[in-house]
Amino acid sequence: MRNQPNKPLAAALGLAVVVSLLSAASGCRKAGDRDASLGAGARPAGTQGQASLPDPRVHGTAGTIVGVKIYDALPPFEGLFRQWRNLGINTLFISDTLLTNRDFRALARRNGLTLFLIFPVFQNPEAIKEDPGLAAITAAGAPAKDEWVEFVCPARDDYLRARIARLKSLVAEAGPEAVSLDFIRYFVFWEKVAPDRTPASLPQTCFCPVCLSGFEKEMGVVIPAALATTAEKAAWILASHASEWAEWKCRTIARAVERLAKAAREVRPSIRVNLHAVPWRHDDFGGAVRAVAGQDLPRLAPFLDLISPMCYHHMVRQPPAWVHDVVAEISFRTGAKVLASTQVSEAYVEQALPADEFEAAAAAALEPPSIGVVLWSWDALAKSPEKQALLSRLVH
Repeated sequence: MRNQPNKPLAAALGLAVVVSLLSAASGCRKAGDRDASLGAGARPAGTQGQASLPDPRVHGTAGTIVGVKIYDALPPFEGLFRQWRNLGINTLFISDTLLTNRDFRALARRNGLTLFLIFPVFQNPEAIKEDPGLAAITAAGAPAKDEWVEFVCPARDDYLRARIARLKSLVAEAGPEAVSLDFIRYFVFWEKVAPDRTPASLPQTCFCPVCLSGFEKEMGVVIPAALATTAEKAAWILASHASEWAEWKCRTIARAVERLAKAAREVRPSIRVNLHAVPWRHDDFGGAVRAVAGQDLPRLAPFLDLISPMCYHHMVRQPPAWVHDVVAEISFRTGAKVLASTQVSEAYVEQALPADEFEAAAAAALEPPSIGVVLWSWDALAKSPEKQALLSRLVH
């Protein structure tokens, strides 16, 4: 059974969507209104010769972000860019590998495509391999790991300073139009969390000594000295101070978002900052978006220009219409510009993702108040001429 928002919130969401539709259909606007479309946190357009973000109020691909996520590609790149132009793709979410490739970057500039650097923050198996002490710790006292998902403790200031330095270096070297903060949350393999999961079945982190000490100091909670093991301390916190624990986690993530966004803008004031959001509505799984992931989106929104929920409906066993539900609630609760991300092909489930279901999800992602769609991933889309044709029909 799907988790549904309550009736008053659903009504408010409906009103918000109507307002968005009326705004989108309103009369002509001045050319100088372009940057206002990205909200109060927007930055000036990029430097000469670089693409700015599309204006979502203009109909067609010129006014809607149509993006793909791509992590690697082999030269020559000219064929890729021809395909993207033909499909109406105007925005690329790329890895640092592609961003720092001069030929790829030059072709993106020449073709007027906006570049979002995908910047992972706390998902970092390589760092943990070098220093196992960085690992986030579960309520059972074990390193936080589930298949490929392996998180660094979000409270480790030394690690965050290193990531900030890396981000500033990439922005200075390659000058992307936007940075997209990824894995900036607490550990959870949300991609495999189906609607029937209970809140108690979701992981809680991080209970390392750094976090326990910081939690006590900041939240004014004293953990009983008689509790000797990590598991005992975690159980006591979750039973006696669950709200304070969720607040501590949300504060920790908010500080990280603020510092990373500020660092990127110090190097390039015009840069936009996006956040990849866990696609859970406020009340889903007992409020797990805050209590488990530590993403308090209304708190994060002032530091951001965009929020991009990863609405991969098929892997989390939701219908395509759910994509719009997630976008509408995030828009209503935060007032932020929301850019929906959807999946192209199946992942983590055995059933194939049919072309008509892909089309329905992409169409839902394009409904206001979303300002566009980002497809995960180009590799999957490249393998399906049928889905390419459906996308082209949707955005042209």
